[in-house]
Amino acid sequence: MSSKFSKKWLIKIASAFEISKEKNRDGLPILVEGKRDKDFLLELGFSGTIEVLNRGWSLEKLAIYLLEKNQVISENKKPILSLLMDWDRTGEKLQKKLVQIFSSMDEIVDETLRNELIRTLNGRTKTVEGIRFILSELQELMD
Repeated sequence: MSSKFSKKWLIKIASAFEISKEKNRDGLPILVEGKRDKDFLLELGFSGTIEVLNRGWSLEKLAIYLLEKNQVISENKKPILSLLMDWDRTGEKLQKKLVQIFSSMDEIVDETLRNELIRTLNGRTKTVEGIRFILSELQELMD
């Protein structure tokens, strides 16, 4: 692989996606902001449920819909879904509000992938679809 980016850096990002891809394949749905975010995850090989935020619904209605659709009955508390909003101003507000809504319903959301991407990308992009600039490198590492 010939890339202008550090292999160690790319592996860290690919690893975060691989872990999330496995959780998604094992039944943990992912909620993203838009269709291009969903398309990007599909291009990385995600095969589980990926829900898109922009349905024209209120966040509360969407949360109830997702809760009913993905209700998991278990003894120990597991995340109901993985929340992957962009980390620009709008995405931050959406992420915070959705975490608050699910928390008020006594549900946990997984923010691991988003937190790892924010930390690792370190300002190179503030959107999920913006990671496309290293798509081919990630696909090579994730094959």
